[in-house]
Amino acid sequence: MISEQQKAMRERYRRAEAMLYRNVKSLVFNLETPVRWLPDSTAFWYRSESASGYRFLLVDAETGRQRKAFGHRMVAHALSVALGREVEPRRLPFETFEYVADSARIRFEVGDVRWECGLDGSSLQERRDPGLGKEPGNVSPSGRYEVTRTVGGDLVLVDQVEGRSLILSDDAETAYGYGSSPEGRNSAVTDRMGNRTITPRVLWSPDERHLLSHRLDERRVGTMHLWQGAPPDGSLRPRLHSYRQALPGDAELPLAHLVAFETDTGRRTDLSWSPLESPFLTPIELGNAWWSAGSDTVFFLDWDRDRRSVRLVSADPATGGCVVLVEEENETPIDLNALYYGRPNVWVGTDHQEIIWYSARSGWGHLFLLDGGGDPIRQLTSGDWLVTDLLRVDEETRTAYLMGTGREPSRDPYYHHLYAVSLDGGMPCLLTPEDAEHGEWPPWVDFSPDGRYFVDRFSRIDQPPQTVLRKSSGELVAKVTEADVSPLIAVGWRYPERFSAKASDGETDLYGMIVLPYDFDPTEKYPVVESVYPGPQATRTPRGFTDVVGESTRCLAELGFVVFAVDGSGTPGRSRAFLDASYRWQGRAGGVADHAAVLEQLAETRPYIDLDRVGIYGHSAGAYSTVRAMLEYPDLYRVGVASSGNHDQALTNVTWGERWVGPFPGPGWDTQANRTLARNLQGKLLLVTGDLDDNVNPASTLQLVDALIKANRDFDLLVLPNRNHDYAATWGTWNEDPYFTRRRWDYFVEHLLGEKPPQAYQVGGSD
Repeated sequence: MISEQQKAMRERYRRAEAMLYRNVKSLVFNLETPVRWLPDSTAFWYRSESASGYRFLLVDAETGRQRKAFGHRMVAHALSVALGREVEPRRLPFETFEYVADSARIRFEVGDVRWECGLDGSSLQERRDPGLGKEPGNVSPSGRYEVTRTVGGDLVLVDQVEGRSLILSDDAETAYGYGSSPEGRNSAVTDRMGNRTITPRVLWSPDERHLLSHRLDERRVGTMHLWQGAPPDGSLRPRLHSYRQALPGDAELPLAHLVAFETDTGRRTDLSWSPLESPFLTPIELGNAWWSAGSDTVFFLDWDRDRRSVRLVSADPATGGCVVLVEEENETPIDLNALYYGRPNVWVGTDHQEIIWYSARSGWGHLFLLDGGGDPIRQLTSGDWLVTDLLRVDEETRTAYLMGTGREPSRDPYYHHLYAVSLDGGMPCLLTPEDAEHGEWPPWVDFSPDGRYFVDRFSRIDQPPQTVLRKSSGELVAKVTEADVSPLIAVGWRYPERFSAKASDGETDLYGMIVLPYDFDPTEKYPVVESVYPGPQATRTPRGFTDVVGESTRCLAELGFVVFAVDGSGTPGRSRAFLDASYRWQGRAGGVADHAAVLEQLAETRPYIDLDRVGIYGHSAGAYSTVRAMLEYPDLYRVGVASSGNHDQALTNVTWGERWVGPFPGPGWDTQANRTLARNLQGKLLLVTGDLDDNVNPASTLQLVDALIKANRDFDLLVLPNRNHDYAATWGTWNEDPYFTRRRWDYFVEHLLGEKPPQAYQVGGSD
């Protein structure tokens, strides 16, 4: 017989499962509203969702008035006849479309078939394209040219208009080919297993007369291995998967030699510059190379290996000649965006006479206007706030549009707002006034092609998204739509609670969120679990609503825990000093001391928090921080689940390791590995790794396991066969392995809540 307590716990598991993203995404309408502007900037369309389905609506930019983008019933009828099955007007079998024939017709794809018809569904034409659904070559913006790569690694240019092909290169070698992506990109084995072809990495000049690519040399790069012990085809013999990846301290790195080609003749020009170090991604993939508006110049950025020196270089694609325009040096690594992987905030004017350069030399990331030779003209932004992204520059009005954080008083300093600032000087002008997160991810806002309008989406973790249309001056044109979360609230979903607390220094404000159980009773005592990710390249706490829907924190809360997240020192989004707290001292793991201090403060103001029952979990760098917290604060953190952890930065891609810890060997390297503190483990720790993790090699977890065994410490280990870094249950998807999800729940329920988990509960099964 199943006891009442066991029945109650199984019901909690059902509630937790119901809060997984794949289950709640259908309970929110208009959660995300991407827009597609018409080329003439007079209007844009978006997909409006409701319980009865969705419609494509066209919005007039001048008035904000909305109407159907085309005749849904008529298009549905035409498709029903063509497909031989009923197609509902509110559930058309495509999610996007484009206007063609001067907006008199629409084109869309259903499966591997491309269709075209009038706005009233008339003259429906089927255009079967065998290339649909496959990874294409790199097609030029006009569609005239396509670059493909041969099996041997050479590039071929196809002219679709003239029906001819040009062999651009014929000297590729193994690990020394053209337009490829480094195998150290954290997904090389995953891409192979998923049969994903990497599109040739090329940049088209605006006039399409040239293209820029690279020849990537990985011939001398060291090799990493993955051991697949249970091949899914039933083979008894394990398989070895190898990939080239440079580690910290390695002498040989992948090198990208930049090369330009003429599309008319195929003529090749090698840029006369030393090859660019590309251990993770190439300059083209990172956005560190681009063409001038006039198609006559290539610009690219070149960092030294320690990233404490960077140069902006211009190159002539006809001669290969290169000139340094700007150079900056610093005592700590230089980033040209507030986020490490963000696109560089660098702009060169059409006539090459002005440059906008991003620098944190003042202690905060800001924009500087330079002349064409790199000499300073004026500082465009300043103060104790952060420019995060330079979105566009209007040369006619001499206005730069940028995203910034921390400038508006009494607001969460992580909230992004859009500003305009004159190149001729003056204070930035706030264009998105709402006290909320604007965008949640780049490009943050959607400008019309002519820059006269923009669409802004804003929300908070306790406020559903709204979408509005504004003029470039910030003037509101119209409200476009608002998310409907009523079905989500109806099933018991609770808004997270925002909070601020002091860091371990007792002065610095930190910001986070708390997630409470659906049946929360403030008179009860609850075990608390921290969800942690220490960066240093990213933050953990969501700011906008979209990122909290389907959060793992909500699932754990349904099981009976109070769950919280906070961003400590050593993470981005604040001052340079705040971020640099982790440089060379990765062992601080995003301010573990800060996290412990915040937890103590939360317990002082919230008596329902039980400090005798504290758990922590995290993935990747979050797993590193999880273990670090348990080893440095064993009397506070009692239970932890650490999945895919980079427990020693010496085993990570050199780009990551040396960026955050510094040159190898050097200060900080001897203390950053978790295994150096293995003897401190006291609590219950579950270590998890996938045997095909090509982002953080399983060796990182197993070497920690080795140290724990040598220290005679008890722990639990789960190895997931045929799973990569994210434990995707299906190759090419982001669906987390359901078995791992359940085991994480079980671990906290058993060891922190002190109850027995439901036996063999199956996430996604019939339970």
